[in-house]
Amino acid sequence: MFQDETGFSLHPRLGRGWAKKGKRLKVPTASQHRERLNLSGWVAPLLGKKGLIRTARGNREGFLAVLGYMLTKLRGYILHLYVDGAKWHKGEEVRLFLESHTEIHLEYLPPYQPALNEQENIWRQGRYEVSRNSWFDSLDIIYIRFKRKVDHWSKDKIKHLCIIN
Repeated sequence: MFQDETGFSLHPRLGRGWAKKGKRLKVPTASQHRERLNLSGWVAPLLGKKGLIRTARGNREGFLAVLGYMLTKLRGYILHLYVDGAKWHKGEEVRLFLESHTEIHLEYLPPYQPALNEQENIWRQGRYEVSRNSWFDSLDIIYIRFKRKVDHWSKDKIKHLCIIN
């Protein structure tokens, strides 16, 4: 299993698109970067399962919340979870949580290797399908659309995104 955090602002993510000859593709924007939607997600590629929660910040509290969420969604499994070396994935609170939840075994990915984290593929595809060349009025709308899109992905799509045949 893999876990990671990501964030969205109200500034549109631009990508390729089509426009009539002689016209430019236009995406409206308020270009607002101050507020941020923070998401924490996990993927179990072999099972084709995934989950995400909205967190106040990308921090230890959010990480512990997603660990608790994973435990409820994957009850009965032994979880081998790979995470990056962010400081909030470590520390006394995390150690205590893991001591009381022995079904989770935490492993750290090598530094500066985001391509090894399969959750990055979930973020990338979700951003492409939901927020590319789109402007949103609020972070709540981005969250609702992102969650709705990812929740409807099949197990086969999750496995395909994580390159599991």
